[in-house]
Amino acid sequence: MSEAIVCTEGQFVKGEQTFRTLGPEYEWISCCEAEEPLSECILANRARIVILGVEKYNDRLYRALKESAGKEPVLIARHGVGYDGVDLERCRELDIMVTITPGTLDLSVAEHTIALCLSLVRDIPALDRSMRDGRFVPHVTEELAGKTLGVAGFGKIGRRVSQIASRGLAMEVVAFDTLSLAEQLEREGCGEEEFRSKYGLREYLCDYGSFAAAVDILSIHMPATEQTSGFLNAARLQALKPSTYLVNTSRGALIDEDALYDALAEGRLKAAALDVFCSEPYVPRSETRDLRRLPNVIVTPHVASNTAEANFRVQKNIVDNIGRFLEGRYEQMTRIV
Repeated sequence: MSEAIVCTEGQFVKGEQTFRTLGPEYEWISCCEAEEPLSECILANRARIVILGVEKYNDRLYRALKESAGKEPVLIARHGVGYDGVDLERCRELDIMVTITPGTLDLSVAEHTIALCLSLVRDIPALDRSMRDGRFVPHVTEELAGKTLGVAGFGKIGRRVSQIASRGLAMEVVAFDTLSLAEQLEREGCGEEEFRSKYGLREYLCDYGSFAAAVDILSIHMPATEQTSGFLNAARLQALKPSTYLVNTSRGALIDEDALYDALAEGRLKAAALDVFCSEPYVPRSETRDLRRLPNVIVTPHVASNTAEANFRVQKNIVDNIGRFLEGRYEQMTRIV
């Protein structure tokens, strides 16, 4: 009997062809993302491997996996790199392995970030709308070259954004991270001059106030954790110059959306481009503060990483992890638990 692998519907739609091509020996089963039917599907198919998207699950899913597997090992494979939707503590308690797909999305997210930066400063959506409305009214916009891009969160994606912005668009780049520069250099295994040159950095800061005062465009690339939830609150937004543009392709939970609305509506922030939201599909935190109604906001439906190339890399990583899991080569998996 072939190994049953349950995959949430959204991820299966993206990856069915790749999954079936790279893993023809497995029985691929698609199921909706809702916890109860997903748990029942796992039990009905005696599955011990499930591929999940970004949805959050309660105890039912984890118990269903353990019950379905019996004494066999269990695997949750995240379709992507974020894992804030997975209860890692519960997985540890139940001895459930969890994998992610590191490095697979970096380029796609970085490209979308740069695309949003360009859309903001060149006001492309507004110009497009005016043309479609039958108006031919050009107006003055701005260049990215020479502007200071602030990269908040200097991990793999932040670094890729920094390289593209500095080398391809002649931007000045300032990085902000809670890790000290010394810690970054130790992880990278290089000196400060090499580090700055490699990523096109003008400056690396751990003080948010100094960082906020320096940037013309703020691009967020921080992980979503209990410590970073609501990081960009009213006070931190206030620290930015009124001429600042904001881009978020990381996680919606990093921004206080009501505070952001107020800053944009009151002219304390020039414009924002958002690909991620506190609730997805997007639902305003307050009925009177719908970001979609503001003319200085660009919104996209969490698609920064959703390219054909990135999806293939993710799906290949998942199939590779599944193969290693079934062969007991756990140390070769891209595990976080």
